[in-house]
Amino acid sequence: MRSGRRGDGAELVGLREYRRGDDLRLLDHRASARASRARDDDVLLVREFYAEEAARVVIVLDRRPSMQLFPPGLPWLQKPEAVRQIVDLLVASAFEARAPVACLAGASWWPPARRPRTEDWHGDDGAAPALDELAGKPRLGKGTFVFVVSDFLQRPSDDEWWRLLARGWDPVPVVVQDPLWEQSFPDVSGVTFPVAEADGSRARLVRVHRREARALRDAHQARFRTTLDRLRSLTLEPVCVDSADAASVHLAFHRWAAMRGGRSR
Repeated sequence: MRSGRRGDGAELVGLREYRRGDDLRLLDHRASARASRARDDDVLLVREFYAEEAARVVIVLDRRPSMQLFPPGLPWLQKPEAVRQIVDLLVASAFEARAPVACLAGASWWPPARRPRTEDWHGDDGAAPALDELAGKPRLGKGTFVFVVSDFLQRPSDDEWWRLLARGWDPVPVVVQDPLWEQSFPDVSGVTFPVAEADGSRARLVRVHRREARALRDAHQARFRTTLDRLRSLTLEPVCVDSADAASVHLAFHRWAAMRGGRSR
């Protein structure tokens, strides 16, 4: 990001006279020759640039019970592991770009740090992403990337997103959903299977008729499409993660970055 300060960047501010200690590679020989002829004296002019600053990064973690699905050993998306892969990738990328990273997990806030202790962020307090609380955090600076990691089964309101955008930040929804049970629904008609709350309580056996399975599939697919369409209508481009595999998570962010790059051109 361009800074308001002068420094070692790529965007030219203008020319000024040479001062002792300036890098001689910044000398503008043609401008110096013209100024010397105009003043009839030796004048050395150097190019001056805006400094560059790394953008800050904030990771917002959804800690509601649905983000604890599915337990290890089941053949479906393990959201805790997917979130760990997402956080590891974001922190490593930010560190490579010299960008400080902060985290808002539920109601807990970890301020920006160059080397954050990500092990402190893990936990389960059942809290939703506190975007309103984040909007009140001072001194994050314009251009801050805000990665909101959630399954978005309960979506934040449009007003919450607009408050982040009004601060000049760059919110990025990271949608973590199981492709079978949340983005769709399998044909399990005629099969009795156990269902429980996300915390394992209230386990019971259920049987779903074919018509009910079809209705659930249609509803889940429509919910997923509506979620993405609604985010894009707010000028937000989501990252969709449906696997806890590190390579799959990396590919999802690579596609997102490529799409943003194409849009910016």
